[in-house]
Amino acid sequence: MNQDLINRFYKGECTPEEVKAVLEWFKNQEPTPAQERQLQELWHQAGEQKTDSTFSHDSDKIWRNIEASIKQSSLSTEQEAVVVPMRGEARWGKWARVAAAILLPLGLVWFVASQYLQNKSVGGPLVAVQAAPGNQKTIQLEDGSSIVLRPGSKVSYPVPFSGDRRDITLEGEAFFQVAKDKARPFVVKSGAIYTQALGTSFNIRYLPNDTAVSVALATGIVKISKAQQEGEETLAELVPGQQLVFNRKNQQHAVGSFENREVLGWKDGVLFFKKASLEEVVTGLENWYGVEIEVKGADSKDLGDWSYTGEYVRQPLSQVLEGIGFVKDFSYTLDDKQVQITFN
Repeated sequence: MNQDLINRFYKGECTPEEVKAVLEWFKNQEPTPAQERQLQELWHQAGEQKTDSTFSHDSDKIWRNIEASIKQSSLSTEQEAVVVPMRGEARWGKWARVAAAILLPLGLVWFVASQYLQNKSVGGPLVAVQAAPGNQKTIQLEDGSSIVLRPGSKVSYPVPFSGDRRDITLEGEAFFQVAKDKARPFVVKSGAIYTQALGTSFNIRYLPNDTAVSVALATGIVKISKAQQEGEETLAELVPGQQLVFNRKNQQHAVGSFENREVLGWKDGVLFFKKASLEEVVTGLENWYGVEIEVKGADSKDLGDWSYTGEYVRQPLSQVLEGIGFVKDFSYTLDDKQVQITFN
C-alpha cells in the first residue's frame, strides 16, 4: 500500500475509488498475536507523547471522518452502509484494525488503539491501579497472584483475565508473585519487553524516562522477549538470582547476577541509590515520600559528574536529606509536602 495514498486518505483528498481501495486493503489485514502486541507498544508510546503539540489533532473528528469514509465507500458501491460498532460487537475488531492501520503511520494511535484494545474480546474490561507517591500498594489478583507496586507505579489488566493468558501492563516498578496456571501464561508488558511466567516471583523496573528496563528473578523461571515488527525475539530465560537489563537506546541487553537488597529491598522499605544522578535522586525521593522538590543553586556544568550512592531503611525524609546533603553539600527546607534543596 502506497504511503502517499494513506496520507491523502487521512487528509480527505482521496477519490471515492481510492477510499474504497484503502479500506479494502486494510480490512483484509489480519494481525498476528505478535503484531497485536506491537500495536500495544505503539499505543503506549503514543500515550507518552499525547501532550505534545504534534499529537494535538482532534481525534474524535478524525474518527468521525473515518466512519463517514467507510459509509461513503460502501454506499458508492450500492451496498448497505457500514455502521462501526463501538462496544462489543464482532465487527468492531475488523474496522478498528482498519482505522488503527490508517492512523498508526501518522502517530495518532492513542484514540483508536485504546478503543480497540479495551473492547477486543480477550477478557474483561481493563482496570488500572496506581500507587500514589509516598505509598506502596499491594494488589491481589483473581487468579491468586499478587503485585506489590512501588510508590508512583501503575499497572493495568483485564478483569477477569482471558481464557488463555493473564496480561499485565506495567509502568514503574513492581514485584510479582505469580500463581501457577499452566493453561494461562502470566505475561507482563513493560515497554517493548515481555516477561512470561507460570509460577514465579520477579521484579520489573520500567520507567519511561529511564534508558534501561530491568527484570530480576527471585524464584522459578521466566522467559523474556522483545516485540519487533516481524514478531517477537526471545532475549533470555532467567533462573533465580539473574537479572536482564535491556538498553532502550541501543536495543542491547545483558544478563548477570544481582544483589537482593539493592534490587528487591524497596518492597521491604529499603530506599537505595547507586551512582544516581541528581535528577534520579530527586525523582526517587518525590515518589518515595510523596513530596515536591525544588532545587536551587545547582551548577549545570557540575551535574554531569553528579553521582550518589546510599541506602536508607524506613527512615524519615528529613534524615535522608540530612545524609545526602552532608555528602553533596546542600541545605534544605521541608514544609509539609514541599522541599527546597539549596546547594552551598
